[in-house]
Formats: sequence, structure tokens, C-alpha cells
Amino acid sequence: MPAEFIVISGGPCSGKTTIIEALDAAGHRTIPEAATELIEDPALDDLRADPREFQLQVLRRQIENEERALETVGDSSVVFLDRGVGDGFGYLRYHGIEPFGELVDAWPRARDRSSRVLFFESRPDYQAASHRSETPEEARRIREVLLEDYRSRHDRVLLIPWLPVEERLAMVLAEAGLTDRGA
Repeated sequence: MPAEFIVISGGPCSGKTTIIEALDAAGHRTIPEAATELIEDPALDDLRADPREFQLQVLRRQIENEERALETVGDSSVVFLDRGVGDGFGYLRYHGIEPFGELVDAWPRARDRSSRVLFFESRPDYQAASHRSETPEEARRIREVLLEDYRSRHDRVLLIPWLPVEERLAMVLAEAGLTDRGA
């Protein structure tokens, strides 16, 4: 059986990266958020001004990161993704932009190798991370659009409630079937 990808998605600042970091610290395979990698690259400061081009570059980075991970993991491995290819559909729709061909073409493969999408509910008191610029209302709308899009494109989208990190981590591991066998 090939490696299994589990996408962790949700609105901005819903705790995805915190859980990805906890999974990584516990020895599980993870893929960081491609958008954050681009945002934190000073050479790409102007990229966010064009949402379509930004999402295209996020997609390309995401695919590179996934391919690199597949080269280094064995069969039957579980890899947790901080967002996935499917997030691009929601962000484009949020900006009123039609999906571009490269995203549409990449989706079937991404969907097939992602066994499920764990969709994180947002924290009740939205607090933007330093690299995020959304208002609470924008973050709520992005969350809605992402959830709608994933539900329309993937047959296994599971809502993960806002919980303390340890409880949320335990829920993620249980969903992945990793509670007893470790990394």
C-alpha cells in the first residue's frame, strides 16, 4: 500500500500548524504549509498582491513538497499535510477567481492519495498569526468556503473541534490509526 496522506485543513489560525509541529516533534512525517513557506520568503514579498499567481505558486510548492516526501517515506507510511492541494479551490473561490487548469489537473491525484481531510474548527477567539492578515470576518468566510469546497470534492472530510492541543493531537492520531503504533 502506498503512503497515505492525511490533510489537515481549516480556516486561518485554527491550530493546524501547531498540530503539525506536535506531530513532527513526536516523530511523524509531516509536510509544512506551502503558503507559509512562500509568505516567509523575503524574495517573494510581492507575490501575495496577485491572489491567482500566489495560489499557482502555492500549488507548485505543495506538489514539490508532496513529491519530495513520497521519495523519502516507505509504503504504508502516514504523512500529515499542513493544508493540501484542495485548499487552492477554496482560496481561489474566496477571491472570486475560477480554478486554473494546473489545479484542476492536480486535484484527482491529490484526492486519491489523501485518505481523509481533517478539517479543524477555528478557535472561538480568533487570533491572527504574525504572517496572517485576515480579519475575524475574513477568516470565518475563508473557513466556510474551504469546508464547502472540500466537502464537494472529497468523500471523507471529518470535523475536528477546537480543543486543547493534547486532546486535538490525540484525536488526529486516533483518526490516523496511530494511537498504538507510533510513528
